Amino acid sequence: MRKILYAFIISIAAIVVLNQLVFKEVPEKEKKELLTETQRYIHPVKSISMEYPDNSDLYVFDSILKDNKVLMLGENTHYDGATFQAKGRLIRYLHEKLGYNVVLYEAGQYDTWLMNEEMKKHTLKVPSDSIGGIGLFGFWWMNRETQPLIRYYQKTKSTETPIELGGFDIQPSGGVLMNRRARLVREFLSKNRIDAKNFPLFGKHAHELAYFIYDGYTEKVLKGNEKNELVKEINQLEQAVLKLDKIPENIMYARYFNDMKNNLTKIWKYKSGSLPSMHFRDSLMAKNLIYQIDSVYKDQKVIVWCANIHTFASRYSKDYLPLGAYIKNKYKEASYMIDFSSYGQLSKSGHITDKPGKYAVENLFHETQIPYFFINLRNIPQRSFLRKEFVSTINQGMDEKKIWSRFCDGIFYIDINKTMTPLNK
Repeated sequence: MRKILYAFIISIAAIVVLNQLVFKEVPEKEKKELLTETQRYIHPVKSISMEYPDNSDLYVFDSILKDNKVLMLGENTHYDGATFQAKGRLIRYLHEKLGYNVVLYEAGQYDTWLMNEEMKKHTLKVPSDSIGGIGLFGFWWMNRETQPLIRYYQKTKSTETPIELGGFDIQPSGGVLMNRRARLVREFLSKNRIDAKNFPLFGKHAHELAYFIYDGYTEKVLKGNEKNELVKEINQLEQAVLKLDKIPENIMYARYFNDMKNNLTKIWKYKSGSLPSMHFRDSLMAKNLIYQIDSVYKDQKVIVWCANIHTFASRYSKDYLPLGAYIKNKYKEASYMIDFSSYGQLSKSGHITDKPGKYAVENLFHETQIPYFFINLRNIPQRSFLRKEFVSTINQGMDEKKIWSRFCDGIFYIDINKTMTPLNK
């Protein structure tokens, strides 16, 4: 017992010594040098409000995105309200000044297609203040920070340069569609004389597909080999729709059945939130996104809205190749990834929470005392510390040491972020 205790004490001491060697404090003189270097590459942004009248602070993007085709806008978490505001301002500027007329979300292909159609035709009679809920996850529309952007999308529909909205995820995303998807699918099949009776399992469970993310629910409802049989029926539905005329609606329903099949496969094959699950999903999102870019919106500039981690242009781990890596490999320098980062979050009580660890670069950014700024990592010399390995909280607030210039092309920094403000719905 005493030997075990001694071994434990020795191991703890070794860890302490190692931490001191690897994570020794940066001398004050070196901190000042790093701060000076950081300030050299900063492009201050005056406001994150969509209504801010002076766009001179955004002119830097005119040259950065001159030959760009795909711009990926990340976010540290899906609840960063200030980041939503900043993305809204960027989208408006890019649309009005640089000709970006397409915004594609990390949201269901089918759901966002219906949302876009509803903004144009209003056939579903969804109120304008809830129209975002047809296609988007609740955190991307049911808050005060994104409502101005949703209204802006709708406003552009009556102009000569409307913004087209879409998605590339295999998951369903629009909560407003929760009780409508199954009915819309049945109406589509009936209209195209595809007999739903030939797909009994799908007909029985079409209204509850979203609940199959819960293992307990799935095991209670689907017995024996019914999981495999349901996926087989959905595949058969996809093949039946692919035989129809190649009009946009038919193409989208075929892709919807394909996404439905792949999403169920992901849920039932991989542990939720695991890197293999993310890898599977990102590989399929990449196929969907590349299809949208190359076929649906060919020769147009595209903005991609997603989480920071999905923008990463390099392999994250042996188990996970992010969406951004597929896009960078395909479009090379014609793709640009912007990740958002912050020093902390402002709590409801007025305190700053979620601060980074003491070795994170966000501490240095905070010392600039500039509320909002952008750094273009592409044009920074290789000798700069910003092009080398450093610690950042870019990935979901976690302190990670990487050569971040390999993962993103630019960093949009918001000093004190804030949690989105929910709508009272």
